Amino acid sequence: MHDLPVTRFMSTFLLTAQPDDPLHQVSALMEDRKVHHVLVVESGRLVGILSSADLLKLALLLSPEPVGEPPHSKDQLGLCVRDVMERNVVSVNSNASLREVASALSLGGYHALPVLSVDGTPVGIVTSGDLAALLLEQIERQGDSPAGAARGVANKTDGATTRLIEVLRAAEIYLHSGQSEQQHARLLRAVDCAREQIGSSVNALRL
Repeated sequence: MHDLPVTRFMSTFLLTAQPDDPLHQVSALMEDRKVHHVLVVESGRLVGILSSADLLKLALLLSPEPVGEPPHSKDQLGLCVRDVMERNVVSVNSNASLREVASALSLGGYHALPVLSVDGTPVGIVTSGDLAALLLEQIERQGDSPAGAARGVANKTDGATTRLIEVLRAAEIYLHSGQSEQQHARLLRAVDCAREQIGSSVNALRL
């Protein structure tokens, strides 16, 4: 699983913008499409990334207007995407593995990695939420596998321990990604399931 290529789990639905696009228009598009990241491209090359977190920071920085005065808006401020976007974008190549992607996301303090082709053109994006969903899918698939039940007690213990480690890694990613309550509930169920499997294996070894 660690060598799974990024092209197998990245999202190819990309919302892009130009550096000089009005910020209020791009913000409205992000809200309409329900996405949290926009890739900023110029002449086909990635030059920045805009996230919903950037927009939230901007909103917090805007000073409230005096009583009786209309509040500022992104439109009135005349901001464009280049004024807010992150320029130092960390990306991965399209031949990167799951291990490389997970390592980059866990160390960087950001929640999205653009995926670039050999010529530098954006071809996809991976978020911490994508990794959490991928790990949950693998954990649930392993838990339902009839082959797992057919192995010996020692193999059951090793497999359960591995699943628990993967769950904990998924949980760590979740904690840094601001996922929904539904995602949170799935993680909790997966953790409980892994713990039950380890407990059953340990009891079997004692008998």
